[in-house]
Amino acid sequence: MKPLLSREIIYSIARHSNWREAGIAGWLRRGQVYAGAQDWIRFVRLFLLGLGGSFLISGIIFFFAYNWADMHKFVKLGLIELLILAVTFAALFTKRSGTVKNVLLTASTVLVGVLFAVFGQIYQTGANAYDFFLGWTMCVVLWVVVARFQPLWFIFLVLLNTTLVLYTQQVALHWSFAMVMDMMFILNAAAVVVWEVLAAKGRVGIQHRWFPRLVGLAAITVITISMISTLFAGINWDYGLAYLLGAAMYGAGIAYGLRVRDIFYLTALPFSAIAVVTAILVRIGENVPEFMLLLATIFVVGSITLLIQFLGRLNRQWHGR
Repeated sequence: MKPLLSREIIYSIARHSNWREAGIAGWLRRGQVYAGAQDWIRFVRLFLLGLGGSFLISGIIFFFAYNWADMHKFVKLGLIELLILAVTFAALFTKRSGTVKNVLLTASTVLVGVLFAVFGQIYQTGANAYDFFLGWTMCVVLWVVVARFQPLWFIFLVLLNTTLVLYTQQVALHWSFAMVMDMMFILNAAAVVVWEVLAAKGRVGIQHRWFPRLVGLAAITVITISMISTLFAGINWDYGLAYLLGAAMYGAGIAYGLRVRDIFYLTALPFSAIAVVTAILVRIGENVPEFMLLLATIFVVGSITLLIQFLGRLNRQWHGR
């Protein structure tokens, strides 16, 4: 059943009329804006399902850790492989809900990492750490694509970022810190763009937006750090790539936030710009640090105040409250 009136419309009517509180509450209940008993039951089921999957994986890991010395290597590998097959087949061929199947695939993804870790420990392959995470990532790509499950996507993105960071520490030693931050920004920003495109086409659910916001915040953070570090270390760190990426991010992100009326991008991006401008003021005033620190403080307080006022007006304009 679709809501009779959205929360925003109800609040707007209540703000400009003498609608009584009891009537407002009744419409909110009938429109399923308030969480009902079935909603809480669904939440508890999903919470317990995720908790059970986590305990299952933790129990398997601790089982191997406790009995490690007494187990033959073929028993170790065979048990993990059997678990991966059992969980994966349960996700594919049982008549469970889509959420249950996605949780099982997430558990299989973690178990693949456990299998690689056990194999490397038994045979002492001598591989670099990034090889381990790269192999783990490549082996679960198909599950990530098929599942379209935000927690699984998040795990996959963590694996990609870990692989990139370890690669720069063990192979690409000539990459500067700013360059590493730039690569991480490109990776995470691309993930946000893919999610937003799929959401616009209806391929993924848009009710829960924690994944693009969390990953988007990570992307904004790393490119902000890259721009500030390049400012103090010198343009040769990444030859200005951070500033090009930052300019593209500010323009595209603010335009998209205004178009879809998403206050997240209109909040995170200006705060990033404030941090960069503050760093520029501090960098310029290195010869007169006391005066420039005072100026930077005034700028931060004034800009944040103006930003909050602007966002408040924009929110009232969009949502009528």
